[in-house]
Amino acid sequence: MSTTTVPQGRLMPHLVRWHLGLGELALRLFLLHLLWLLGTLAGGVVLGVLPATAAVFAVLREDRLVQAAEEVGEHRPSRGGLWAQFWTAWRAEFWRAHRLGGALALGWLVLALDRRVLTGTQFGDQLSAALGPLASGVVVVLTVVLMLLSAVMWPLAAHFSDPLPHLLRMGLVLLVRRPSITLAIALLLAAAIWLAQTMPGLVPVFGLALPAWAVTAVLWRSGAMPLSPPASGAPRG
Repeated sequence: MSTTTVPQGRLMPHLVRWHLGLGELALRLFLLHLLWLLGTLAGGVVLGVLPATAAVFAVLREDRLVQAAEEVGEHRPSRGGLWAQFWTAWRAEFWRAHRLGGALALGWLVLALDRRVLTGTQFGDQLSAALGPLASGVVVVLTVVLMLLSAVMWPLAAHFSDPLPHLLRMGLVLLVRRPSITLAIALLLAAAIWLAQTMPGLVPVFGLALPAWAVTAVLWRSGAMPLSPPASGAPRG
């Protein structure tokens, strides 16, 4: 009898802790989504959405650092509550977030123009006829790469203090050299799109916070954001 009751006795507290942890995470992501909305509105939407996004990833990064410190029995000094953490990061990352967002937006603009040329002009029709599916295939590949890069750049920018060109190169190298991470991020993006379509009620509840948490978790667990990275990156405090 003891061989069956002991595992059950150990399992129940584990399940309780797991459910409590899941509830705390859901509440925190919900509050973080509300803060993202407030941060977006605080900048008049156009000037607020990028620093609000950067602040979300900064808070998630701080949560990971606190969790890592607790796992090894260390104490990480508190940087205040969720409200204070978010708005501190919002102000600190305001201009840097716009530079990063501007670089990514430029990439999307170039791809949109390429697609427009290939599908909406006589020259594009002639080019498509001459190159066949090659031209369209290249645009599709570049679109996927830019989508993946857009997903990983924000958590990398939250963790590393490197200049933007170094961060962009870091993101590209990460996607090329770590195919497991690339595949995981691609699956997360596909899952996020699927969830938004099948359960749209999750969008106003968790918004950006849930996929941001998932991407940050993948990068953190993979070792892509170490506390003491070699040579190329300097983590923030």
